[in-house]
Amino acid sequence: MIPPPDIQSHELARKVLRLAVPIMLASLSQTLMSLIDIAMVGRLGAAAVAAVGLGGMLTYAFSSFLNAIQAGVQTVVARRVGEGRHSEAVAALRSTLYFALLTGSVFAGLYIWAARQLLPIINADQEVVVLSTAYVQLRGISLGPVMAGYVFYAFYNGISQPRIHLVVSVLANTLNVVLNYGLIFGRLGFPEMGAPGAGLATTLSTTTAFVLYALLTRTARIRHQYPGIWTWPHEMKTLIRILKLSLPISVQNFGVMIGFAVFMVLMGWVSTVALAATEIIINILSFSFMPAMGFLYATQTLVSENIGQGRHHLAEGATRVATLLCLILMGAMGILFILFPRPILHIFTPDEAIVTAGVLPLQILGLVQFFDAVGMVHHGALVGAGDNTFQAIGEMIIMWLLFLPATYVTSILMDWGITGGWVALAFYIVAYATMAYLRFRYGPWKRIVV
Repeated sequence: MIPPPDIQSHELARKVLRLAVPIMLASLSQTLMSLIDIAMVGRLGAAAVAAVGLGGMLTYAFSSFLNAIQAGVQTVVARRVGEGRHSEAVAALRSTLYFALLTGSVFAGLYIWAARQLLPIINADQEVVVLSTAYVQLRGISLGPVMAGYVFYAFYNGISQPRIHLVVSVLANTLNVVLNYGLIFGRLGFPEMGAPGAGLATTLSTTTAFVLYALLTRTARIRHQYPGIWTWPHEMKTLIRILKLSLPISVQNFGVMIGFAVFMVLMGWVSTVALAATEIIINILSFSFMPAMGFLYATQTLVSENIGQGRHHLAEGATRVATLLCLILMGAMGILFILFPRPILHIFTPDEAIVTAGVLPLQILGLVQFFDAVGMVHHGALVGAGDNTFQAIGEMIIMWLLFLPATYVTSILMDWGITGGWVALAFYIVAYATMAYLRFRYGPWKRIVV
């Protein structure tokens, strides 16, 4: 018997929050550390901020292609847990972990080479190029452990143990701040490296996170419920299934991050100040993602697990509840962005020109927070259902045929500058949210086999 709607909604809200809150806190930890990083680098001037922005965007573009494997791992793990097949949940982790380490290491070399070729093309400021190149080299060497860390993260979320991610995230991000302070400014006995020091600090902290994830598989509870994690993998069919689920998300993530790199280039064409302001606002945007990411991954797990149990109505209910909760939190942050843009921007830079350039874009960002909440949660629901290809194609169309051309027209041809780019970005967010919502409501996700 299906419980009455009020009881059912209360229970779903409890489950959503139990999964979402640790992920939100971990995301908050990571985001706060990133914001502290950019605040530290912001003391070095606009060129340093722009360099870390460009280098970081290229790093995210490559790592986003790699981290999409977590979508496949989490969906398969949660589905097998829902079906009561725990040994196959372990197989999903085991079959992808070594693959991730190898693939990430290969991509590290490719990424460092490609970034060296691209940076002089996408920015004419020689100081920015030199700093970005050094930053990229130091960030890129850790892509193997980073990708393997994503696999662990997906596994722990899939078995409804997001608190493990919270513990690892807090420890690693705290280390990152300490290392940033030392390596950027030459404190605590470290050499003074400036902006590139932020890259080395991130590499050391993300590698530490991978080691912590691995060590936590040895806890008594994990070993009892999910034995055999460290036996040699032999489940090629499971790996292929995960890669098939992950590939559309990989293409989607990579296309989006390259698109945002192009967006950064266009802002750089406007001016170095516009580029620096955009980098700061994107970091603030990552803070606003914090609740959305928690609800996204919680929804992904609950949708996949409930489908595995044959309870599609609960998958839909969890998505509705998560959307409402996410709307409340992201909407509150949006109001803060609208009312207090200048004080918020001053947290990250004392440069009045950068602050002035960023005021209106930050207010525009505040206006679309509600749409972003809807888009993020329904993205998680579709991934949990295994409905990945449609939304990947849809976002590529929105990104490359609408958003980026609109940015060029408004920012460059119409001379609206940084404001034009953020108006175009607002339409991109609204369009994607509408697409994801309609796809989940009317799409074929209930019939997809994972």
